Amino acid sequence: MTNKPINIKRVFKKLKDENDFELVYKKGTAIISKDSKIKANYFLESDTEDKNIKVGLSISSKKGNSVWRNRIKRLLRESVRLNREALLGILEQKNENLLIIFSPHSINQTNYKKIFLKDIKTSVLDIVTRLKKRTCAC
Repeated sequence: MTNKPINIKRVFKKLKDENDFELVYKKGTAIISKDSKIKANYFLESDTEDKNIKVGLSISSKKGNSVWRNRIKRLLRESVRLNREALLGILEQKNENLLIIFSPHSINQTNYKKIFLKDIKTSVLDIVTRLKKRTCAC
């Protein structure tokens, strides 16, 4: 059997279903980045036929106004897109779905009025590498 290249568009999906969010929050595990800016809750679904990564974003309205929250969502989406190769490495060993929800942990509008991609990108990369270490069957 030949290894086909992974179609990234098919592997990465949005986490939209309310039941999936509940599953991640109830049965999943939380990881906080070392600088404690970003938090990620994840769950590995084992009873699936194919490998998928479903990414969701959750930002409380208490963190800031809608303009600031939407900027954070755009930055988190871009950070995940830039780190997708590292996320794909998690699924190389396993035949499972990865459900992951990113949310700001210690950042809010009063602490970070102006926030940039470089502020978030390192936190997301830290979470992805720690997630890879936790899920590795080494």
